[in-house]
Amino acid sequence: MKLHQHIQRAQRAAYTLIEVLAAACIISIGTTAMVSLSSTLMLQEELANRVAITRNYQENTVRLWQLGLSSVQITALMPSLAQNTILQQAMFNNPALVENGLTTVNGVVMETALCTAIVNISQNPSTKAAGASFTLTAYRPHLVTDLRTPPP
Repeated sequence: MKLHQHIQRAQRAAYTLIEVLAAACIISIGTTAMVSLSSTLMLQEELANRVAITRNYQENTVRLWQLGLSSVQITALMPSLAQNTILQQAMFNNPALVENGLTTVNGVVMETALCTAIVNISQNPSTKAAGASFTLTAYRPHLVTDLRTPPP
């Protein structure tokens, strides 16, 4: 009799095959979701890094222009995409700086320029896929070049 009670108690304490399969199914679904989320987060982090590199390059280009440098001087100072693999992977192409001429802001004559940059959004960094372009508008005071009359 005692053996019979022990067997009945052991059968009640054990898990059925259906319970084990249901638990395994839930665990596998959770694991799949975690792996998918992890890979998505890594892709988003990589894209955010590329955007930061591109915007930094673009802002530095604009700052140099605002300090009075010409487009040729800026191109000579800024790192080249051809010589920098990080820039090659981050940017779709070199940011373009286009001077727009003069405008008046609060009675002050200002020079204006547009600097447009495009991020490489390809999942494979060795290939290129253009993201949305982003344009910064820059202003700098127009320098007066004729302060003195020329000597006779």
